[in-house]
Amino acid sequence: MLKTNSPQPINSESVKAIDCPFYSDCLMHAAKHYWRVWTCEKCPNFRLDFVFKKLKFISPYYKLLSEIYPEFRRKLEPAISLFDLEH
Repeated sequence: MLKTNSPQPINSESVKAIDCPFYSDCLMHAAKHYWRVWTCEKCPNFRLDFVFKKLKFISPYYKLLSEIYPEFRRKLEPAISLFDLEH
């Protein structure tokens, strides 16, 4: 199972990983702290951006297979539901 660290946005202007499943959490964190700018650059999950993009691409196939084969759903449900990839 893919392990991720908690999101850690930084109050600085730089790069954001908009495909990251934690993007909305970081955006909310920045808004609650009244930050005008923030970045994902130092976040431990930033390195996983390529993994998130791949998961977002293959997620529909896993969902389809889990609807066709119940045993697939039971076996891989933890991996499929790890991220909310529909946003």
